[in-house]
Amino acid sequence: MLAELLLALSQVVPSEDIVVSGRSSEDAARRYVENVAPVVPFDAPFARFYDPVCVGVAGLPTEANRVVADRVGEIARSVKLRVGDQGCTPNLLVLFVPDGKAAVGKLKHANAQGANSQTLTDLRRIAAEPGAARAWIEVETRSRDGDRPRYTPGSAPDLRLSTSSRLSALTRRDILSATVLIDRDAMADRDLRQAADYAAMRALSGARLREAAGQNSILSAFTPDGDDAAPTALTANDRGFLDGLYSGNGNAFSMMKKQAIVRSMVREKDIAP
Repeated sequence: MLAELLLALSQVVPSEDIVVSGRSSEDAARRYVENVAPVVPFDAPFARFYDPVCVGVAGLPTEANRVVADRVGEIARSVKLRVGDQGCTPNLLVLFVPDGKAAVGKLKHANAQGANSQTLTDLRRIAAEPGAARAWIEVETRSRDGDRPRYTPGSAPDLRLSTSSRLSALTRRDILSATVLIDRDAMADRDLRQAADYAAMRALSGARLREAAGQNSILSAFTPDGDDAAPTALTANDRGFLDGLYSGNGNAFSMMKKQAIVRSMVREKDIAP
């Protein structure tokens, strides 16, 4: 009886019309989020930009630098961020350097302004990232309304907070600056858009790949085990992640924000399994 029913269904419904959706897409999105989302406590917000983004690019010929900067700015605007006017002070740097690992090593001894909050452990981890690119963000904790802490010599920072909530934090985490280093040799015969999209994804979200992603994410670019098959632009996964991160309240607990990001990714409809 069951065999007859299956046979009848196979004749009525062509196989190419059968669509698997819903839970499988949601599970795929959740796996992606757990793979790339910054590691923060479940009751802390993810960091994101609030101030206008000012993109600075150096290390390639002038025209190539401009192409990368324009593309990063375009992606920032796509998530409703403001982009600074020409002549602004860069707070998102994309630097093409001879040796990114060596450059990070020098920061350990230089007290560089763009890495003030990075501990020696942080810098060792950044330098040890496999592949030809590495990145970090500088973050400041502010009130959920954007008030900055007040610093008094000899005292702990003072930050006035509003009423608490069970669904969101009293504070938010502002990205003050982001730096992306890419080994210049890795740019040989590479599409500038791929480098720009990679830089934007890392700088705007603080994301870093913990497992191979293949064609599911631009973050597989510049990695030893994924570069050859990496996409040349942001994927639907990446766009859904950025859209979800930058939508809604910035002080949502990370565990709540992850759910919002998953929903955003599922809406993109092209989630890779």
